[in-house]
Amino acid sequence: MRSKQLLFILIAFSGLIACSNGSRKFTIIANISGLPEQTVVLEQLNANDIITIIDSVQSKPDGHFELSGIAPEPGLYRIHFQQKKYILLSVDKGNMKITGDWNSLEKYVVAGSPASAQLQTYLTAIRSHLSDFNVMSGVLDTLKAKGHDSLLAIAKKDFQDMGVHFTQLVEHFADTTSYEPNAIFAVRMLNPSTEGTYLDAFGQGLNRRFPGTRMSRDFTEYYLKATTKQGGPARKALPGAAAGNPAAAPDLVLPDVNGKTVSLSSFRGKYVLLDFWASWCSPCRAENPNVVAAYAKFKNKNFTILSVSLDNSKDAWERAIKDDGLTWTQVSDLKGWRSSAAALYNVQSIPSNFLIDTAGNIIAKNLREKQLDEVLSSVLK
Repeated sequence: MRSKQLLFILIAFSGLIACSNGSRKFTIIANISGLPEQTVVLEQLNANDIITIIDSVQSKPDGHFELSGIAPEPGLYRIHFQQKKYILLSVDKGNMKITGDWNSLEKYVVAGSPASAQLQTYLTAIRSHLSDFNVMSGVLDTLKAKGHDSLLAIAKKDFQDMGVHFTQLVEHFADTTSYEPNAIFAVRMLNPSTEGTYLDAFGQGLNRRFPGTRMSRDFTEYYLKATTKQGGPARKALPGAAAGNPAAAPDLVLPDVNGKTVSLSSFRGKYVLLDFWASWCSPCRAENPNVVAAYAKFKNKNFTILSVSLDNSKDAWERAIKDDGLTWTQVSDLKGWRSSAAALYNVQSIPSNFLIDTAGNIIAKNLREKQLDEVLSSVLK
């Protein structure tokens, strides 16, 4: 994790909004006990690193102050104090109130803004992880200084596992929050050079989740600049994965819902729709009825489906399988976007699928709705 990303993480806390009759005006009302009298500044944090000053005010001796602005759409804001202290806000409209103590700003209480309350909970989890990183870093330094090589190797592995867990936490929050400012704040913690595949998929899905927002456009601008500056995240493109241009389908081996190992190659001799989805993916769930219909129509014509889930939770995965009536083979390593199969097939957004012929070649991809039925009808005459 880069130092700039750590600084972006640590500017945490939340504020207050008030609006009238559907307007986008908001007002932040705060009472911070022990706050030294000072000029307090409200800033908007755009997704492309532009910071805009919205309002400023002199705080009262009792720590009371009010700030206001107009939010054309939900956005990320912060209250900027002296001594480089901040309160982070996820602002839409409504009434928000903050109470807290100057000596422990991270323990503020926010009311009237579900988005800011969710962001506060997330920041608390992030601080806990950062504290663990600092402790483990000290342990590594001590073991290295004392020459305990065997213990050092174990500690390094633990440190790496902590990094993986942290990344999974960030990605899961970004994928599941219903507030765009919170999602973008989270993914800005990730390094494009190492998490490029995930960030590509996140960016592609952003406009579907939050259509037509300025924040989505700003994030796209930020990400393009970041990847260009770093020479672009490494990609291993899957050649010829399109209709009319067959390519050998890489074999994959994953456990099914019962823990039994299943390989793609075990279906050789049949036409296989290799389907990537997840229980938390709304477009995937919306597409599932079409996939169910295709399976019912063609399962007796030398055709089957192998679904790969990018879930982290087995309970959520199994519940979605039952709820959506997915009766064919389901596999997953429960690693979310870090799925080995997703990396193997360069899957950067879901739903995504590959139609594989009886010889194990990819003959079409990303077949949805009517196109799925049309292509299968043509192939499985």
